[in-house]
Amino acid sequence: MEEEDDVKEIECEGSRPQAICILCKRGVEVVVMEEEDTTREVKMLRSTLSIAMKQIEQLIKRMEPLAEENEKLKEAMKLMAKNLEHAFDQLGRTFKLLKTISEQKKEQDAELGQLRQVIDQLQEEKEKAFGRAEKLTKDLEEYRRRTKVQFDVLELEAKIQRGKLDAVVARVRLVLDCIDMEVAR
Repeated sequence: MEEEDDVKEIECEGSRPQAICILCKRGVEVVVMEEEDTTREVKMLRSTLSIAMKQIEQLIKRMEPLAEENEKLKEAMKLMAKNLEHAFDQLGRTFKLLKTISEQKKEQDAELGQLRQVIDQLQEEKEKAFGRAEKLTKDLEEYRRRTKVQFDVLELEAKIQRGKLDAVVARVRLVLDCIDMEVAR
């Protein structure tokens, strides 16, 4: 347990320099640590306090616009936070849309692949049909040529037969003319 020293206040009329001794007590022994002139110290403290108060007032005056600026910055930060939140929401929707588009593209690519296969098959069938058409055209040309030859042969035979028939008819007429003449006599 520490012992407390008894302190007596000394009141003086007016201001006059006072000297104070600051003592430290160690056991029974009292030691003088420092000696100061309190009036001078008080004036220095008042001067320092006055300067500090002026500086504080100046700082307060300088801080008022900063406080207003700080409020504006806080509002701007809130607005930026809202804008960022909105931007993140839009970004999320954009990513979902991109994912959907990507999936649709994959589906369309698959459909396109199937369509390409169908087109390739149709192309092959077209080429086969074209080949058959060419063959049929050649066959038809050959058939037409043969038919024309046969027709020409038949026409020639018909002419020959007509010639033979005309000769027979001419002979028969002669015979009939002869018979008519004998009957008429």
